[in-house]
Amino acid sequence: MKSRHLIAVCLLVALWGGVGYAASLGDRFGSLAQQNSAIDENTPIEVDADDIDYDKENGRITATGNVVVICGVDELHADRVLVNMNTGDTYALGHVVLKRGDKKTEGSKLQYNFRTRVCSLDDPDVDAAPFRVQANKVTQLAKNEYVLEGAKITTCIHKHPHSHFHLRAKRVTVVPGEYMKTRGALWYFGRVPCLYIPFWRRNLDTESGFRFYPGYRSTWGGYLLSSYYHRWTPALRGEHHLDYRGDRGVAYGEDLKWNTETAAGKINLYFLDDTNPVNSDEDPDESDVENQRYRIHLEHAHRFGDRTLLLSQLNYLSDVDVLEDFFNKQYRESGQPENYVSLSHRRDAYTLTAHANVRLNDFYSNVNRLPELSVDFMRLQLGRSSFYYEGQTTVAQLERVFAEDSDDEDYSALRLDSSHMFYQPRRYFGWLNLVPRAGYRGTYYSASLNSETSETVSTSTSTNVVVESGITNMVVSTTTSTNTETSVVDSSAKLRNIFEVGAEISFKAFKTYDQNGTGRRHVVEPYANYTFRMEPNVLSDELYYFDSVDTLGELHETLLGVRNKIQTKRRGRPFDLADIDVSTGLKFNAEGDEEVFETIHLDAEFRPVDWLSL
Repeated sequence: MKSRHLIAVCLLVALWGGVGYAASLGDRFGSLAQQNSAIDENTPIEVDADDIDYDKENGRITATGNVVVICGVDELHADRVLVNMNTGDTYALGHVVLKRGDKKTEGSKLQYNFRTRVCSLDDPDVDAAPFRVQANKVTQLAKNEYVLEGAKITTCIHKHPHSHFHLRAKRVTVVPGEYMKTRGALWYFGRVPCLYIPFWRRNLDTESGFRFYPGYRSTWGGYLLSSYYHRWTPALRGEHHLDYRGDRGVAYGEDLKWNTETAAGKINLYFLDDTNPVNSDEDPDESDVENQRYRIHLEHAHRFGDRTLLLSQLNYLSDVDVLEDFFNKQYRESGQPENYVSLSHRRDAYTLTAHANVRLNDFYSNVNRLPELSVDFMRLQLGRSSFYYEGQTTVAQLERVFAEDSDDEDYSALRLDSSHMFYQPRRYFGWLNLVPRAGYRGTYYSASLNSETSETVSTSTSTNVVVESGITNMVVSTTTSTNTETSVVDSSAKLRNIFEVGAEISFKAFKTYDQNGTGRRHVVEPYANYTFRMEPNVLSDELYYFDSVDTLGELHETLLGVRNKIQTKRRGRPFDLADIDVSTGLKFNAEGDEEVFETIHLDAEFRPVDWLSL
């Protein structure tokens, strides 16, 4: 009995959970008939079919076979259609598809008026994500009210009769943009009825409404997350949260979102009086997490014209665990959220960027960039020559700060990093691509590291009393030891020089398969990328570490790999069903027990259908 109740609750949550998309269902029914947007009576009705019979006296057209009827934005497809060219009344039979813009409704029989857009549709099949609707008949009763008879509604990704769950009712009333309701509804799990609901109503108004998410989680206990959302202005939207977790207590929050032609952003405020803030695997005496927990999150993007963009993000948290405990999705995206402001200006050949990054929470370690200025040159052709140039120059005041409970000391330095690479792409035999390259990278540090060794000599004296044959002797011994200590101290500025040469060689081959009209194509691209980077004059252990730039050193290897693509065509364009890249590195300067071949890397993406990506 408990499992049956749990299944019923899960089904209810599944259909209730599509609040943000509910208007799409109303839009689909609203697209069937909208008197307020009726087509002008002078709009021509065009009919195309395998066989057309025109009755001039009555103004009627009877069309059979691959029928297409177009009137303005309306497009009707069917096996057989009867159209009254004077009144716009239309009767369609067999494989009926009615399109209005990007909206599509399917059925077996349709009564429709191209002038008033009033319709009655038999066996409609409506796909309005996340909803899928099937019914025996849909009829318009009033100006903006529709009745579905023998309806099946689900938010499952599979269509009927293969949906995992669905709601079934004899009669469902839909008022587009307002609500959907029914009486005497049955919830099904597969083909098994699980729950009877005397009355069910679903809000389709995206301007305002409630959201409820009940459930159970081992770290929360039973919970109910609820909110009310509404629109303050056309560009400003708010949402108020009131949540209860059985093992954690009550929480409340406020969200504000804005979206204009030039700017978009949001601010999220969330506060919780946590009755159980320490996880079961932690020692309460050693935990710094308190009962009062909160999260303040701000995002803002502003566009100045077509080429200048401002991006900013701010995160202020009560403790290091609050994201993992209550905002798991955000925690998976970024375990340590950043705080930054970035302004970029894009030109045809280069991009200028001003970036600032700072730590706001002392329990995190961070690399502060106050500020960082950079110019990036995209790969561009040098005049009319066969040479191309690509480069980047960055100057930044960097500061490495450690968490408040760390014993490490903070450090900082000014770093100017400038890299320049030249290419000369070539093609041989019409299919073999060879791209040799040569470049230089210079990095200036205002401060570096220096190891100092000091020796300390210590002497110890011990006295022992030895008794032999009744005679007492005193023995004095002296021990001298030397202690050597190595310390790291700030040193003077340094300029690191790195020179690099290399080449990449590759080619593509493909074969097309057209089995059952699927139109598959297999593309294979073997490649090898050789790199020889000379040992720099300043090694990484002489530099402060801020990011990967500071670890660059000698490199002599070839990256070997092969890339495979399985492609098809969707909407007239190539579509990658699978993209698989397998590679490994061959080291030429391996020493000692170091492996000549690196680990084999697999980078793969599969998209068997539009809505699924692995």
